[in-house]
Formats: sequence, C-alpha cells, structure tokens
Amino acid sequence: MQPFSVSVILPNYNGRHLLEKNIPSIINALHGIDHEIIVVDDCSSDDSVLFLKNSYPEVTVVQNERNLGFSATCNLGVTKATRPLLCIANTDVTFTPTYFHTTLPHFQNSNLFAAKGPIINYNNDFNNIINTEKTSLLYYHHGFLRFNQRVTPAPDTFNGRIGGQFVLLGCCFVCDRAKMLQLGGFDEIFSPFYWEDADLALRALRRGYQLAFEPECRVFHATSSTIATFRSKTRRRLVSIRNKFLFSWRHLHGAEQWAIHTSFVLLSLLTRWCILDWKYYIAFTSALVRAHHFKVRKA
Repeated sequence: MQPFSVSVILPNYNGRHLLEKNIPSIINALHGIDHEIIVVDDCSSDDSVLFLKNSYPEVTVVQNERNLGFSATCNLGVTKATRPLLCIANTDVTFTPTYFHTTLPHFQNSNLFAAKGPIINYNNDFNNIINTEKTSLLYYHHGFLRFNQRVTPAPDTFNGRIGGQFVLLGCCFVCDRAKMLQLGGFDEIFSPFYWEDADLALRALRRGYQLAFEPECRVFHATSSTIATFRSKTRRRLVSIRNKFLFSWRHLHGAEQWAIHTSFVLLSLLTRWCILDWKYYIAFTSALVRAHHFKVRKA
C-alpha cells in the first residue's frame, strides 16, 4: 500500500472554542500519516489566531484581509496546501481515531476525486444524535433541482444525473488536490455559504471523476455551531433560496427541464406577493445580479 500525505484545511470564523475542542481529534486521527494542518482565518474577531499561535505553533495560519465566506476561504487553503491529498473540514467537526486510516486507501484509485463518510450530527454531546448524513439523491421537483438525504447509500449510482446519488462535499471530506485545482475549487458564486458542496460534487462527477462513500470514516458534527451562530435566520433563508436558483440554473439540462423551471418561476413571481413572501423576490433578484456579475467577471 502506498504512503499517503494529506493537508487538513480548516476554514475558521470566530471558532476559537471549536478549534480548542476539535484539533486534538484531528492530530490523533493523523497519527502515523505525513500531514500539515492549515487554518484559514476569515477575519475572526475573537482570539482564534492568538490561540493557535500559542497552543499549536506547528499549525499554519493564513489570515484573510476581509471576511470572504466559506468557499473563498477554503479555496485559499487549497492554494496554500503542499500535500497531494486534502481534507477540508469545518471547525465544528470531531474526528474519529480511524478517520484517515479508513479514508486515504481509497485514493489508490487514480480516478477518485473525493471520499466521504457518515456525518453524525449531534446537539450538545455525542449521546444526543440528531441524524446521520450519508448520501444524497438528486431529483427534480417543481422546476428545481433538489437532493434527498434520507436514502440508503447506493454508491453504484454516483453519476451526476437525476435519479442518481452522490455525496455532498461539505462539512468534512478528503479529495485529490490536483483535481480540486482543475475543477477550480468551490465556486465562489455561492458565497458566503450553502449549495457549494452539492455543486462541487456534481461538477466532479460530470468531469468524469469518481466519488466514494466509506461507511467507516465517521465524524461527529455539532449542529448550529457555526453559520447559525453568526447569521440571522432571515439572512440564511435568503442565501439558501438565491443559491437554489444558481444551482439549478447551472445544472438543469435540456429544454424540457428549463421550460418547467421557467413556468414555475413565473407562476411564483406572479403569486407569491399574495402570501407576502418578499424573500422569494429578493432572492430571485439577487441570483440574477450575481449570475450576471460572475459571467461578466469571467468574460
């Protein structure tokens, strides 16, 4: 079995308490594996950076000059990494001891882009399990692409098509750095958060790369400890709807899907004022503006 080398990238925003809690589990899981740990700090106002410099001088700390959001912060970490494999993880994730030893061998497959295992979501402590995220089913409903996470894993259907499954590449996963760079990393059109994980997975599958689901590479994830702490419910809702538009516009395929999508959007625009759903109108307008901005930027 070939030796593996991995860069662990942790995007951080005011997560000093999470770093203190979870870095020991990362170090423990990395025992015997060549590695580096990179924390990309997204303009924290707490003492995250000072804590890292004092407690973990071996950790590389990269500081954003302004708050950029999840996608851009992770992408910066990818450019700073020096190992061929990457593990991108939220700071609110606690690693099980065998995480890397069960995940990295999958990369003997040269066509593999990323591997992910069960994300065990909990509240307050590990005994209070809310649910376990495994794989997701891609489907089309009421004009939008969506995914259902309440499915039995079927890795043989990882194909990027409607009716097939895939793994959301967020929260915690391992990937091939060279392929990540070829894909352009997370698309920052989705910043500051939401839907970028599904987008990355579908782009990888449609490029011809493979994804793996490994039941034994488990992590524990503390729900509502990052985004929900610093963003209002209204703000999160607006971003989620906006990015659902952007995700569907990118991945819809064929005239029939576009015709159904357009019909549902027009109907919603004509009727949602009746229920005072102002968030829908703001999100739709924001999606149009953002899509145009990124198109112009790339031109």
